[in-house]
Amino acid sequence: MFVTAIAAALLASSNAPVATGTPTPQPVAKTDPVAANPRVCLVDRVTGSRIPQRTCKRLAEWRAAGLDPLAKR
Repeated sequence: MFVTAIAAALLASSNAPVATGTPTPQPVAKTDPVAANPRVCLVDRVTGSRIPQRTCKRLAEWRAAGLDPLAKR
């Protein structure tokens, strides 16, 4: 209990700067490169095994290999 009282006293007496006024807005990036090229994982069921093989690549890498995992079949 004594330690709690000391910690409370130290926190109350700290010289932490107080925020005043309105915060300035931060510029927002128009395009996020990760959102534009999400990670896509495909699961393959291998015959003779109960453990599926999962392969993850970026969407651009799948399309460069000639496969579009997001296309409707």
